[in-house]
Amino acid sequence: MRNDHGADFAIRGLETHSTAVWDYDWIMELMDTITTLDMNTLVLHRNDFIDELTWPGKYFGYQKKPGDRSYFDIYNQTYLTLYKYTPVRRPIPFQKGGYLKRILEQARRRNIQVYIENKELYFPDIILELHPELVHDGHICANDPFWPEFLKEKYREFFSEYPQVAGIITSPATGESKVSIMSNRCQCPRCQRTTKGEWFRSILTAMYEVTHEMGKKLVVRDFVFDPAAQQQIASVMESLPEDVVISLKNTPHDYYPTFPENPRIGNVGDHEQWLEFDTMGQYFGWGLGVSDMMEDYRARLRSAKQKGASGAIFRLDWEGLDSHSSFQTPNKINVYSGAMLSKDTQTPPEDIYSTFLRREGWLSGKGDEAEAAAWIRSILGRTWPITAKTVFINGCVFSDSSLIPVSMEHALWLSEEKNSLKDWDSSKADSLLPKRQSVEACIQEKQWALAQLDQLCQDSREWPDSISDDKADHLSQWFGLDREYLLMFRDVAEATMIARYLLYTEEQDESYRQEKKAQLQTVLEDLRQMEERFRQLFRQTDHTPWTVYTLLDPEHVNCFRRNIQQLPL
Repeated sequence: MRNDHGADFAIRGLETHSTAVWDYDWIMELMDTITTLDMNTLVLHRNDFIDELTWPGKYFGYQKKPGDRSYFDIYNQTYLTLYKYTPVRRPIPFQKGGYLKRILEQARRRNIQVYIENKELYFPDIILELHPELVHDGHICANDPFWPEFLKEKYREFFSEYPQVAGIITSPATGESKVSIMSNRCQCPRCQRTTKGEWFRSILTAMYEVTHEMGKKLVVRDFVFDPAAQQQIASVMESLPEDVVISLKNTPHDYYPTFPENPRIGNVGDHEQWLEFDTMGQYFGWGLGVSDMMEDYRARLRSAKQKGASGAIFRLDWEGLDSHSSFQTPNKINVYSGAMLSKDTQTPPEDIYSTFLRREGWLSGKGDEAEAAAWIRSILGRTWPITAKTVFINGCVFSDSSLIPVSMEHALWLSEEKNSLKDWDSSKADSLLPKRQSVEACIQEKQWALAQLDQLCQDSREWPDSISDDKADHLSQWFGLDREYLLMFRDVAEATMIARYLLYTEEQDESYRQEKKAQLQTVLEDLRQMEERFRQLFRQTDHTPWTVYTLLDPEHVNCFRRNIQQLPL
């Protein structure tokens, strides 16, 4: 790590996911960005990353001998067994191991520390064949004593081969791993008597034993889906040794910028705290719904700093969406904001915008850089409030990771159950209820967002000489696509709220009901016409990134429209 004396956050990093972690050119670009923006940490996030780089040898007959030095010695004892039981996987740790060693060498030259992030428990499928006792009545037993020992073996093998890795960042409480107490379906006596807290403790203790032994950091993510689960893991995390780092999403549950601050920030005992942010926009538009999060980052980083946080990690992409990142959209400004504000939360906006323009090739060379920075701030700085009223309803998560829902029922499940805001902010309890007030509030916020975006579209078409024509023209066209995205969410939100009102309201206002019935028919016709526009968009244009066509999918709109039409209204 370079000297971080005076920086607001000692750990300042970028995080990439899934297949991107195996893309050498992409990782080199990230390391160059980390160096250029004076950051110091790279996080490679893939749930099976460790399992792609270990066998582990013990389960295929390896016994350590004097003089053994590397995974080549493991392979020398086990290649016949590996070929018998897992022929495709047999050579993968060699191939991907050579890749990781090269990444680690490049990171060393740049003074960048590398962390591996995953969700445990993860394991190669062959383990279940070798140990059939792990499966009871068709369900994998999360509490079998095999698992802590497996973790120790896996991580010892990994760190022995890759001592340059700084540590492991892990999430044990999401239910998104292969085996977790949060999604455990085994009904054996052991599972029935083991509490979630006991399971968390056994898994994290096993991991800590190895990381501590090997001189590595264990970073535990407080990534949960509801307050009850947060409380269940909180006491376990706080009881871990003090050298375990606690990493917290900046908002509770997930990356929802309309949610309040994560209440765990500043409440992790004596542990070092890191904070996690999203730059791409899993829940705020993937960059098609342009979202400049600079001031949101600033406020949350300042608060976290006051509460003792020492690290800030900014993710660039999402494990559910390969080959897309904030680097491909106007949301790349968030990478600059995260890097510069985590170093100094007092960094003026104009400094961040100027750096962005200069390094991303926006300056034409003809005018004043300060004028250019003021213009881009006047455009991008207005985007987040618009997107906040596009994909959310009164702050509630109304999308399926920025995609429209497929039905009214799906929309309400997403908003009120899966991603419930009222769990964290009781004032939002009535936001989506079948009441006239809720329906009209939804309609009004979408009207406001559309008016604001229309003005932004107009303003984006008039740029100063100091701005590159090509860059400005592309941004202006991008806002045109953003407008289609907003119109789609406007219609879907209005249709959902009106349909729910008509089905379930207890209010006795027949004239209002008739008014809303007529409005719903207009919305449904808008959606039908939208489907045709999106089909033409798909057939006749070649926008990049390709994700534009996933977000503006005519069949998705069609599915939603048909489901509304089938309701007994």
